[in-house]
Amino acid sequence: MKSILKITLPAFIGLASMLTACQSEPEVGTPLYTVAETSNLPKLYIHDLANQGNKGELNVVNANGELIVKKDTVEFYVRLSSALDKDLQVSVAENPSATKTDGAVALDKGAVNILTPTVTIAKGALVSTEPIKVVAQQGAALDTLLTSRSKGAVTLTLNAAQGVDVASNYGNMNITINYKESNLVDDGNTDGLTAMSTSDYWVVDGYNSAVNQLTDGSTGAYNMWWNYVSNGPFTFVVSFDNPTLISAFEVLPATGYTNWTVKTLTVETSKDWITWTKQGEITNSSANIANANPFVVRFTKPVNCQYIRLTNIKANSSRTLAIGELNVYQ
Repeated sequence: MKSILKITLPAFIGLASMLTACQSEPEVGTPLYTVAETSNLPKLYIHDLANQGNKGELNVVNANGELIVKKDTVEFYVRLSSALDKDLQVSVAENPSATKTDGAVALDKGAVNILTPTVTIAKGALVSTEPIKVVAQQGAALDTLLTSRSKGAVTLTLNAAQGVDVASNYGNMNITINYKESNLVDDGNTDGLTAMSTSDYWVVDGYNSAVNQLTDGSTGAYNMWWNYVSNGPFTFVVSFDNPTLISAFEVLPATGYTNWTVKTLTVETSKDWITWTKQGEITNSSANIANANPFVVRFTKPVNCQYIRLTNIKANSSRTLAIGELNVYQ
C-alpha cells in the first residue's frame, strides 16, 4: 500500500520559510563570515625602517634622586598604502591603554613630549614630509620610574583621519624609556671647571699605600703607575683634608702607553670612609683612547665628599694597566 504524505497548511508555510532562509546570503558575523568586511579606503600606518617593529628607545638617569632626561629622540614617519589627491594632516597621541609592558612600567600621559604632533603627507605622496619626533619629558608621569626603579613604556597611536583608515596592526609606536642609576656623565668634559692643586689631595691604592706617581705632575714613562692586569682588579682612593664639593676627575694616559690606559671603572664617594655611595660605572670610549685623550669622569650633580674610591678598574689592554696622572676638578 502506498503511503500518502500529508502536509498541513501551517507546516507548509514553515517549510517554505526555512528553504528561503537557506538560499539567502549569510550575514556578516555569522560562523561563515566571522570578520566584518574591510574598508577599501587607503590605510594609514607606521612602519619605519629605522624603527624595526615600530619600537623606539629613550633614556633617563637617576642621578642621586634626581631624574635626568638624556638628549635623545625617537623619530618615525607615517605612511599611506596608496596616494591621495590632496594633502593629509595626520597626528599621534599617547595611548596608555594600548601599552604592552613586557617587563616595563606602563607610564601615564605626559611621560613624553611629542615635538611634532602633526605631520603632512603631501598630495600624491606615500610618506609624511617630516618625521614625528618624540622626547622624554620630566614630570609626574616620568617620575614614576624613581619609585619603580625600572624601565618604562609608552605607546603612541595614530589618530583617525578623514578619508583613510588606520591599519589595525601598524597604528602604534611603542617606546621604551630605559632607566639607569648613575651620577656620571658619559663622554664628559671639564669645561667651566677649575683644576685643584695636587697638593690639595693624595691617592692611595687598595692596600692604603701612597701612589705618588698619580700626583707628581708627569705622565712620562718613568713617572707613570703601572701593573699587570693579572694582579687586578685595582682600587685607588682619592682623599681630601675635608669634605669638598667635587665636579669631576680625569685619568691621563701614560705618554707612549695610551693603549694601556683605563677602559672601565666604578666610582664611590664617602665623607667618613665608612658609608660609601655608588655614583656609577663608566666606560672610556674607544675614540678617546685612540686619540690619547684624558678619561674624564664628570658628576651629573657635583658631590660633597672627602673620599673618592675607584674600584673594578680594568685596562684597555689585556696584559698591562698604566696611568700617567689623576687630576681633580671643582
